[in-house]
Amino acid sequence: FNMRLPELFCGFTRAPGEAPIAYPVACLPQAWSAGSTFMLMQACLGLEIDGWKGELRVTRPRMPIGIDTLTLRHLSVGNKTIDLTFQRVGDRVVAFLADRHEGLVPLIVRT
Repeated sequence: FNMRLPELFCGFTRAPGEAPIAYPVACLPQAWSAGSTFMLMQACLGLEIDGWKGELRVTRPRMPIGIDTLTLRHLSVGNKTIDLTFQRVGDRVVAFLADRHEGLVPLIVRT
């Protein structure tokens, strides 16, 4: 892919350890494809940001097997910026504020 996101995610089969297969007639990249990575992460981590209230909600976060810790740095919540860490603890994923760059941001976690 020459370090670029693919236009499409397609269902071609591949062997374990092989790179994703480029869609044969795709242009590189389309905006929706580039944005889908972030929407997928938002959905897996259960993130919902309410900028008007300056509030961050996390509902039933999940991470793929093999990823035990993930930190989102400089995440904007309203007019504040935070670092948010997700960590696997047993069979659950917990979320906590790792750093508050610009003040207090309410974090609501639903499991």
